Amino acid sequence: MTAIFTNIEYTDEATKERVVSLIEHTVNNGAQYVLVLIGCQSTFRIESIPELALASPVPLNACVIPGVIFGEYYSYKGALILGFIHPICSLLIPDIAADHDLLCQQLQQFVVTNGTLGSAAIFVDGLSSAVEPFIATVYENLGSDRVLIGAGVGDINNRFNYCVANELGCFRNAAILFCLSNDVKLQVEGKHDLSHIAGPYLVTEASENVIHCLNYQPATDVFCDAISTASGIDINTDNIEEHIHCYPFGLKQLDEEYLVRDIIAVKGHSLVCVGNVAENSLVYILHATKDKLISAANDAGAQFAAKLQRDIVGEMQYVVLVDCISRALFLHDDYQLELDAINAQLPSGKKLAGVLSIGEIKNTSQGAIQFLNKTIVLGGL
Repeated sequence: MTAIFTNIEYTDEATKERVVSLIEHTVNNGAQYVLVLIGCQSTFRIESIPELALASPVPLNACVIPGVIFGEYYSYKGALILGFIHPICSLLIPDIAADHDLLCQQLQQFVVTNGTLGSAAIFVDGLSSAVEPFIATVYENLGSDRVLIGAGVGDINNRFNYCVANELGCFRNAAILFCLSNDVKLQVEGKHDLSHIAGPYLVTEASENVIHCLNYQPATDVFCDAISTASGIDINTDNIEEHIHCYPFGLKQLDEEYLVRDIIAVKGHSLVCVGNVAENSLVYILHATKDKLISAANDAGAQFAAKLQRDIVGEMQYVVLVDCISRALFLHDDYQLELDAINAQLPSGKKLAGVLSIGEIKNTSQGAIQFLNKTIVLGGL
């Protein structure tokens, strides 16, 4: 597999004029497929994409994402324009909550064209309660022989905004799946390194991504009591939202790190998570600290670099990074230290290109595809 990209263009202030200019530059550079990743705080609106896509000489798709990353830089107001060397067979799923049989029919279109081997990428509405059933359906149709890397997309400040677009229009509750290679599997590494400080607790009442009760008690009451004991800080319903980014839930897995579920909102006595949590599951409360997050970033970079295929790594220009937005929100300005830690471990001459995401997607060591939270995912040859 040769290099995937003709070029990747970055702007930290994504105006319409700037994005249009960079798309034209990318097409003129020989790109056969263009993907535009738009920071959710940018002035460029995804509603402009269908008209641009219809006028484009090559297929053009776009997603709204919390933030974009390029090298040592990141921006919530910027954009990445990715130009692909070869024609890309992409599939836009306009409604990931559609009937299972219909989703299977749509996904089989991708399989018929691309098979089930090699590598693919996926962007899916990370704020949808249907994201995990959809990921399971993707795995059901693609199997474990195709490595996936992907991100939850959307506007964290308004879940009802459009998050995916192409020449057919703009969509929410949607996904884009596209092939990177039918021959070569990406090397993928994921890491969060969070440890539990309380639990386990039995989820006794939940609906999709909302936990109502833990151990038959209101979820917020159990959460506040546990965090107050662990931290020595009086945490109650008045200040709980100041602490939810530091204390995600974790579901124990066999031979894997905890499957993390970030808490993104409090509704009454219930906790709203990124990703579903099933009733009767056991959850732990995890603790994120600055030192743990930056150490995990360093380890992820080192472990990823060790996996790279030495005979073809020279052809790779970019390392794909999918990094959870909750890590950046927790670290604030110190998020730069996380990027620096990853960059320090990469082979010389390789540049990060990626997103701050609402959930991260990768295969487990057993092959199944998972929707993760608070995790760094790196991908390359």
